Amino acid sequence: MADIEYEELAANLESFVVLDVRGRDEVKKAGQIPGSHCLPIGELEDAFELDDDTFQAKYGFAKPSAEQTLVTHCQMGGRARRAGDALAKKGLQARVYVGSFGDWTAKGGKVDSGKPFQPTN
Repeated sequence: MADIEYEELAANLESFVVLDVRGRDEVKKAGQIPGSHCLPIGELEDAFELDDDTFQAKYGFAKPSAEQTLVTHCQMGGRARRAGDALAKKGLQARVYVGSFGDWTAKGGKVDSGKPFQPTN
């Protein structure tokens, strides 16, 4: 599993499925990387056991396929690494943004207001 740095992620943001593994309250408070999806680390492994329709309904985006590259991030990188490892063990293409949200904001990355998708169940 390869790490990813700010420059590569910022230049290719649309090419990845970016998973923000912070808690929903953290995302609401601080904002999020544009286009990222909030999937808290405590729900990550169970989420990828869901069927496609249930995943979509619960998280508000299509369940990533094995062909897509996922990038995990959190606030400082620890949870992102654990999430990346868990996804890789499931056979998914995962990369870890080691600097995570703290690095993103420090380097001037755009931040969307924190409005994480609220699960229906």
